[in-house]
Amino acid sequence: MIKKYHDVAPQVTIKTAEFALPQINDKVNLDFQAKKGEYDIVWMNSAQTEGYWVEAKIVIPLDQMITKDYDIEDFLPLARNIATLKSQLFGISIMIEQRMLSYRKDLFDAAGLKVPTNVDEMTAAAQKLTNKSKNQYGFSQRTAASISAAYDWVGWLYGYGGVLIDQNNVPQLNTPEAKAALDAFLAINKFTSPASNRGYGDVVKELQTGVAAMANDVTIILPLLEDPTQSKFAGKFGYDVAPAGPKGPRPETSAHILSIDSLSKQRDPAWQFLSWMTSKANNEPWCFAGGAAFRQSMYEDKAIIDKFPVYPLFEKILNQGNPDYIPRIKPGFQLLDKLSQNINAAITGVKTSQQALSDSNAAMTDILKQAGFLK
Repeated sequence: MIKKYHDVAPQVTIKTAEFALPQINDKVNLDFQAKKGEYDIVWMNSAQTEGYWVEAKIVIPLDQMITKDYDIEDFLPLARNIATLKSQLFGISIMIEQRMLSYRKDLFDAAGLKVPTNVDEMTAAAQKLTNKSKNQYGFSQRTAASISAAYDWVGWLYGYGGVLIDQNNVPQLNTPEAKAALDAFLAINKFTSPASNRGYGDVVKELQTGVAAMANDVTIILPLLEDPTQSKFAGKFGYDVAPAGPKGPRPETSAHILSIDSLSKQRDPAWQFLSWMTSKANNEPWCFAGGAAFRQSMYEDKAIIDKFPVYPLFEKILNQGNPDYIPRIKPGFQLLDKLSQNINAAITGVKTSQQALSDSNAAMTDILKQAGFLK
């Protein structure tokens, strides 16, 4: 898209700097602290940096720049809402992730299993598909003591009727709902591989190699499972809405958002490029180049749907997303980190589920007090 923009605005030069996600966060934070203004457009993650960057005024609201022709109402509600804080839009969500069921159709057919629609059915299927003598396990999920375990488990908490923190920022993990959600998470984990520190990449690899028969990870996993150069079982996977908990869907929502840095000296040219790249006129070039669909009109474009027939399912899945899946506040990342450590301790048997939750509740309370969200 950058090369194509040169034809539209040959006078504009765009330089990119590529880093891994944690490095992006550090680079932008350090640049802001030093008041250098090295970046014009920055890559913001809803689960890790949005709350902090908005509160610290590292990124600017775009509302005054958006024109009627841009048609922001054409964006999926989740795409708009997840980039909106304090009634202001702080970026353009170019990729939204949401929990999806990925499963081996051939193994399900051989075992006479139907696609599960709830956690109980999914756990029973995972047990039936586990054959340790073949190094085959019925399920795979994130369990790493970094933020991975918590990022996965919070969706279970919602599906069991719980919340991470209430409207007054008080942690809510000493509840029957949280206990039931963690117990269910630990129950299905008995049918996963012996690895106890899995992240997203490990879940992908276990599906690609046949170690796992099923997983509930984000929608962007699909191309990795269907690439025959990486996946031994490309073409053998099925996809569906993630099985629900007893109280509703189990989301796993985050977004990658392009925002304009508050220190940018090129705000107008930056927005001109960003708005052009994400305009309705570029729906097909964007999607055909591998970009994720974030506009409603992308899901109504026959050429796009013909090329990506799974998109109607994606739209259904994304409509179950929760923009506040992870609290979009400054200490959000710290909350996830501490919660993950305790969930991992429960997975490895170091703590009981109740102890892990109680310790998380206490640690999160301390973090929120130190950040000024609680007295």
